Amino acid sequence: KKYKRGVIQHIFRSHAKTDEKSKWTYVRLGDIFKKVSRRNSNGEIKNVITNSAEYGLIPQRDFFDKDIAVDGNTTNYYVIEYGDFVYNPRKSRTAPYGPCNRYTLRDKGIISPLYTCLVLQSDINPSYLAWYFKSDAWYRYIYDNGSQGVRHDRVSMTDDLLMSIPVILPNKKRQQKIADMLDMIESKLHMVQQEYEFLLQIKDGCMQQLFI
Repeated sequence: KKYKRGVIQHIFRSHAKTDEKSKWTYVRLGDIFKKVSRRNSNGEIKNVITNSAEYGLIPQRDFFDKDIAVDGNTTNYYVIEYGDFVYNPRKSRTAPYGPCNRYTLRDKGIISPLYTCLVLQSDINPSYLAWYFKSDAWYRYIYDNGSQGVRHDRVSMTDDLLMSIPVILPNKKRQQKIADMLDMIESKLHMVQQEYEFLLQIKDGCMQQLFI
């Protein structure tokens, strides 16, 4: 986890110090995204999605072990599709300015109107953007321009502030290279976590045989 965090910080913090400085450009979030306006007006979609800083966009039942949204109370929810991005203004330890994640499930989902849903409108590698929003490269802008709002656990995010978030972009080839590298590190992390959990089970089994 520390290695992954270090690689992300190196890529998105140190880009201006590299020899490829001229190959990186800045755009506003509003230049490459538009807000999703699809609503679950007929209540047809029941797949309620939550935006978790740790696990990303996952079905609410998987996260809470139950459905929080009740039937008949989701007509104002946004409908999200594969590839959409969702910003959650709720702060957490791992996402101090709220998580912004990419929806990677094939089934359509619905998400709380408290979240901001975005659809990519530009020829930019979506996996690269997903990793960019997992970095802290855009935090300073929110710190300098945002406010705490009424609730201390949420970012007070106006549409203008959100759409003005800076996004740094290398060329298309480097976008793909960065996304592939970070995907590989994430895959390795998952394998190590599974191995660790397996070893814990072996340890527990050995202790039971020895002392019970």
